[in-house]
Amino acid sequence: MEVAVVWWWFPWQLAVAPPWRSIPAPPFPPLLCLAIVALASLPLASSGSGLGPSPWEVSFPPGALPVHKRRVFVSNTTFPNGSVRSGFQFPRFDARLHDGDEIQLESIHDTWMSMTREPLYTLRGRTVALRAASGRFCTVPFSDADSTVTCDQGSPPFSAWFMVAGLGSQVTLKEMKKHRFCADDGEDGLRCTRTSASKWEVFDVEDLGGGNIAIRSGRSGKYCADSGHGIFCDRESPDWASNFFPLTDTPVTPRLLHTSDKNAAATFVVERKDASENWIALKCKDFDGYLMADLDTNTLSCSASVGLRSSGFGSGVAGSFSSKHLLAARVSWWDSKTATFRAPESRLYLQAGDPHSPDQEVRAANEEGSGWALWRILLIAGFEALRPLVRGVNLGNWLLLERWMAHELFRDGSGAVDFIGDCAPVDEYGLMHALDRDIAQKRMEKHWATWITEADISWLAAHGINSVRVPFGYWVVDPSPPFLPGQLKHLDDLFDWCERHSVAVLLDFHGLKGSQTGNPTSGNCGGCGRERCGKTTINFLKEEAANLEVIRKLAARYSKSPAYLGFEIANEVSSSVDSLATMSFYQKAYNIIRRHSEDALIVIFATFNPSTFPFPNFQNVVEDVHIYFGMGFGHPTLDQQVNKHHASKTVSGLLWPVFVGEWSLGASGQRTSSMSRADSEQFFADFARMQLQVWETYTTGWFYWSYKTAYANSTWNFRDMCEGGWLPGCTPSLSYASTEWWREPSCAFAYLDGRCPPAPVNVGAALTASSLLAVVGLAVAGVAVSVLQPELAGKLRARASDSLGAAASAASEAWARLRAAVPVVADRTTAAARSLHARARTWLERSSAGGPRSPDS
Repeated sequence: MEVAVVWWWFPWQLAVAPPWRSIPAPPFPPLLCLAIVALASLPLASSGSGLGPSPWEVSFPPGALPVHKRRVFVSNTTFPNGSVRSGFQFPRFDARLHDGDEIQLESIHDTWMSMTREPLYTLRGRTVALRAASGRFCTVPFSDADSTVTCDQGSPPFSAWFMVAGLGSQVTLKEMKKHRFCADDGEDGLRCTRTSASKWEVFDVEDLGGGNIAIRSGRSGKYCADSGHGIFCDRESPDWASNFFPLTDTPVTPRLLHTSDKNAAATFVVERKDASENWIALKCKDFDGYLMADLDTNTLSCSASVGLRSSGFGSGVAGSFSSKHLLAARVSWWDSKTATFRAPESRLYLQAGDPHSPDQEVRAANEEGSGWALWRILLIAGFEALRPLVRGVNLGNWLLLERWMAHELFRDGSGAVDFIGDCAPVDEYGLMHALDRDIAQKRMEKHWATWITEADISWLAAHGINSVRVPFGYWVVDPSPPFLPGQLKHLDDLFDWCERHSVAVLLDFHGLKGSQTGNPTSGNCGGCGRERCGKTTINFLKEEAANLEVIRKLAARYSKSPAYLGFEIANEVSSSVDSLATMSFYQKAYNIIRRHSEDALIVIFATFNPSTFPFPNFQNVVEDVHIYFGMGFGHPTLDQQVNKHHASKTVSGLLWPVFVGEWSLGASGQRTSSMSRADSEQFFADFARMQLQVWETYTTGWFYWSYKTAYANSTWNFRDMCEGGWLPGCTPSLSYASTEWWREPSCAFAYLDGRCPPAPVNVGAALTASSLLAVVGLAVAGVAVSVLQPELAGKLRARASDSLGAAASAASEAWARLRAAVPVVADRTTAAARSLHARARTWLERSSAGGPRSPDS
C-alpha cells in the first residue's frame, strides 16, 4: 500500500517543486496523477468502434513477429488513395461471405438488389386500413345492395381492412368479407364487387411523404379522393382529399427489388459466426432488420421480427434456425465471385426476376439454384487480419537437399568422387539409394547439425529478418527407406532457437510423397525427367492420405509454439495434375491445420490461381508466388522501371494476400559478367531495391532463396548479398521500412524510387511527447525512491532534480531532429519507451506484492 501511495504522490511533487522543499499534499493529487498516467498511455490504447479498431490505431510491441495479428475493419477509404496490396483492395467481387463483411448483390442480369420503402412495394401482401385526410377510416358495406367504399368511421372496424396484393407494377385491393376486388367504377366511385382483377381493378400507389399515400386508378389514370360520400377517382393531381394514411396490421418494412442503378444497391452486413457452417444472416445496413423471405408471398423484406423456426432440410442441415437465417453456398464450379442464397422453410433460392418485367421484386422462387438465382458478391468492406510484414529467408538445402546448392553432398561413399553416368543421383531419394546406409547416415547427421545452427538464426534476427521458411520432405515424419531418421530433432531445435531469437517459422511442405513437382526440388521425383532412368513421378494426390498425415503430425507438434507462423501445404505444384483434385486436397489440408490453430497462416502455392476457387470456409490464407527473373518470368532488363512494372503486375490484384515465397538477385538473361565492376555493382543494387519495393508495396511479405549456398558470393546466398551491401540490414546506408505497413505511406517502401522526404516537425507534438515520456520517467523514479535504500534514493532524487530541466529541453530538441531525420527509428524509440513503461509497471506490481527487488530491476 505504501508503494501505491508513492506512485501517485512522488511524480506530482517533483513536477511542482524541488525534492528538498517540503510542501503539503495537494487536495486531489490522485486525480492529477491518474490523468498523467492516462495521457501517457494514450498511444497504447485503442478507441475502437463498433467495427473494431481502424488500421491506423493498430500497433504491435517492438519486434513483434508476423505470428501476431489483429482483426481490423477495412474498406476502400481505410488507406490513403486506396490500397494496392493484394487481399486489401476494396471493393472487389469476392463471395467469401466472412462474418462482418459488407456486401452488395448483383444479379446475372447486371441488376443490383436494392431496398425500397415505396408503399407500392411495402404494402404488398399486407392487410391495410385506409384513413382519409378527414381522419375517418374507409369501409365497405357488407350488404349486397351497396359495395361502395365510404370514409365515415372513427376507428377501423373489420369492414375497413383490405388485402393488398401486387400485380406487376401495380396493386389490387380486396375486401375481407367476400374477398372481392375493388374497382374504379367511374361515376359510381370505388366499389368492391369483382371476382377477378383486370385493368379496372388495379391501382398505382404513390408516396406523398409523412406516411401518406395517393391512389391512382389503373382504369382512368386519375387520382382517387374522399368526396365525403364515397371515393371517386377523378382528380388530375393529388390534393388534400386524395391523401390516405395506410394503417397496417404489422410494421411496414423495406422491400427488396432489383435495379439497374448501381448507386441504389443495398448494402448488407454478413453475420456468420462459424465459417464452417453455411447458415448466414444478412443484416440490412442502416436499418434495424434482416433480409427475410415472407412465408406466404416469398417476397423479401428487411424485417426486425426474428424468431426461431424448424428447418425444412431434414437431417442433412441443422434442425433449427432463426428466421433471419439463409442457407448460403458458393457455386460448385471455378468461380470465386458467385453465390446462392436459400430460404430455409420454403427451400427456394432467392432470385431476381426478368429485368424487363414490370415486377421488380426479388423473391425466394427458384428451385434449382441456377440462372436467375445466381448472385455476384461485391465485397465493399470487411475484417482483415493485419500482421507485421514478413521479411524472411528460406533455409534451403537443409532438411531437403538440392544438389546445385551443395554439390559435395552428392558424391560417392568416399566423399571425393562425383557419381557419374546419365542416371547419377539428382534428388535426395536417389542419393540415399546410391549410398551405403551407414555412410549416408553419418554424412546427413553432420550436414543437419552444421548447415543451420543457432548462430545463423541469431545473425538473421540481428539483420532485419523476422521469419524463416523451412523446406522439408515427407520423410521428416516418415523416414522410410531409403530416407534416414533424425531430422525431426533438428526441426525441434530450430523452433527453440527461433523462440529465443524472435523469429517466426513457416513450415514449407517442399517434398510431398509421390512428388508434387516432378523435379529434384521435391526430393523424390523418380526419373526426374530422364526417361532412361525411370518414370518421372507426380503422384502426390495418389499418396493423399500419407501426405495429410504428415501435415497433421507437424501441425499438432508445432502449433503451440510462439514461433509458429503457419504451414505451406505444397510447394510449386505442377500444372499437369488434376486441378479440382488439388483444390480438394487443399481443402482437407486446410481443415487439418485449422483444427490445431485458428491463427496459423495457411499458404497455398499459385498454381491454378487458388484464390479464384470457391473454397467454402477459407480464412487467413495467403497465395505464394515465386519470381525468378530469367527463369520462367522473363529476362530482366537494364531498365529497373520496366522490371518493376513486370513484377508488380504479377503480385497485385489477387483476392488473397500474397507472399513472394522465393526470389533472389539471380539475373539470368542479363549478362552482368560483361559489365564493368561499377556497372555491375549498380545493376545489382538497383535490382535488389526494385524487387524489395514491389514485394513490400504489393504483398504482405517475402522469403529470399536462400539463406546460404555452399559457394560464396552467390546471388542465391542472402547472407553474402546482405554483407555485400545490396540488401538492407548489413549497412547503415540501406535500412528496412517499418513492418507495420498499414501505418506507412507508400513512399516508405520506395527503395528504388526514393524514400519519403523528412516530414515537417510538429514542435508542439514533439514537446508533448517528450513531456509525457519525462512524466513516465519521473513516475518510475518515484517507485525507485520508495523501494530502494535511502542513501541510493537520495542520490537518485538529487540527480533527477538537477538534470530534469536540461533533460526535458534536450529531449524536445532531439525528438524533433529524430522525427525529421529517421521517422522509423523514432517510432521504434517510442515503442521501446512504451514497452519500458509497461515493464516498469509490471515490476512495481510485483514489488508491491512482495516480489523480488533489486537495483538491476
